[in-house]
Amino acid sequence: MHQSSGSMPVATTSSSTSTTRLLLVRHGETAHSSEDAFCGVTEAPLTEKGHQQAYALGERLRRSSGLSVDALYCSPQHRAQDTARPLAEALGLEIQTETVLREINFGRWENRSRDDLRGAYAAELDAWERGSWMTMIPDGETQQAVIARIIPFVVDLLTRRTGQTLLLVSHRTTLRLLISHVLNMSLPDSRSLRISTASLTEIHFTGDTVHLINFNDTHHLDA
Repeated sequence: MHQSSGSMPVATTSSSTSTTRLLLVRHGETAHSSEDAFCGVTEAPLTEKGHQQAYALGERLRRSSGLSVDALYCSPQHRAQDTARPLAEALGLEIQTETVLREINFGRWENRSRDDLRGAYAAELDAWERGSWMTMIPDGETQQAVIARIIPFVVDLLTRRTGQTLLLVSHRTTLRLLISHVLNMSLPDSRSLRISTASLTEIHFTGDTVHLINFNDTHHLDA
């Protein structure tokens, strides 16, 4: 489902007139994503539907008139890599693997559903669902740690590759935290962002001004 489209200015000053476009893709469906189970460091393969979703997105990118992507960066995890391959083929690009694009580590929550966790981890799960800054996943990674590793990478890209179009293939929580951070959303507000499998989000950066152009677009999957 296409959730929103349009512009969302987040800052008012700019030191450059060159616009850099980030295209953000969540990997295709896995068994964990279809069951809404926590899957961070776990290597979950794409389902057949997930492979079809990745192919459909690749075809959309291939057919997009006027779209010229300069580089493709991808999480090292298999579900992201398998999603990136048909995109790289469609665009004629190499996949550049970046560890910082990996999913959050869910620690003891890995491979478990919310219903399964409500007994032993009710308080922690409630904090997670509310987007509390105090959320502590047992033996896992904090939201702040994800932001601390992904934002410097993006700032570096914006500095080195100003004016280019860059495609990043990553994961639901990592992308949610990245998008919400650059849009100046709080952690609780970020919980309203729903990022579907094989969806496409487009954000434009001109200096320190940010515009959300397209969010969670999945119309390429309608067929």
